[in-house]
Amino acid sequence: MDFSEKIIDKKEELLDEFENLSLDDIAKKIKQIEKRDDNIIFKIAYLAARISILNQRIQAIINENSANDNLIRENDDSSNNIVEKIIKSSKKPQDIPVEWVRVQIKETTEVNGVRFPSGIQIDVTEEDAKQMIEGEKAILLEDVVKKENE
Repeated sequence: MDFSEKIIDKKEELLDEFENLSLDDIAKKIKQIEKRDDNIIFKIAYLAARISILNQRIQAIINENSANDNLIRENDDSSNNIVEKIIKSSKKPQDIPVEWVRVQIKETTEVNGVRFPSGIQIDVTEEDAKQMIEGEKAILLEDVVKKENE
């Protein structure tokens, strides 16, 4: 988010008041100065300072809890937004192809929260197909991937 220079300067001024304190103490002090001024620039700068401290505290907690977790860290990420970092790290890899199998439902059943009536043909993952076939809820029709390659 881009702020005007006045807001950035005021935010830095607020943070400089507490530069010798720990992040927890800064967070407490920042909360205490909320009502200090009714100026809109002060209020926005106050919120920006509070968000900055919260981001730093979250990052410190993540670093503390993941110091020995053998994760590969992205050193080239210049983003300071902790939410974006969490979202990036939680995404599943897209490189692994999913194998689809076509089955015909023998009796009404539910797959991943979706209910299918008997007689319908659906494409499901190999894992789901295996579970359905073993549970005698479906029969294997064909391997869609093999058919497409022929």
